[in-house]
Amino acid sequence: MNKNIILCGVGGQGTVLASKLIAAAAMEKGIPVMSAETIGMAQRGGSVFSHVRMGENLYSPDMILGFEPGETVRMLPYLKKNGAVVVSNRAVMPVTASLAKTGYNGASMIEYLKTQVNQILVIDTDQACEALGSA
Repeated sequence: MNKNIILCGVGGQGTVLASKLIAAAAMEKGIPVMSAETIGMAQRGGSVFSHVRMGENLYSPDMILGFEPGETVRMLPYLKKNGAVVVSNRAVMPVTASLAKTGYNGASMIEYLKTQVNQILVIDTDQACEALGSA
């Protein structure tokens, strides 16, 4: 089994923790795994992304797990042809967009993703939290 996953979001969303949990689960199953993350701007609400690669002969990611729609769009060029995207619909305005007053809209990012990816699952984060009783 070979799986390459990119997890992306904004600092504070748990992106790095999620990648470490996935890597730990793979190791527990005896699957070779490599992971790396970019977290330099995380404390300032900046971009965060992690690569988790499991198995042999690892190349482009099969999947992007996006905690934030805009960050998911930014990682799209890394996705393998016919790869899958799972993305939260909850937009978190990056600090730079907030300062520049760009009017960032996560819904437009979701629509763009839908035009670019055949296998996409959009998670309604608010509905999921309500279902779990933790909204």
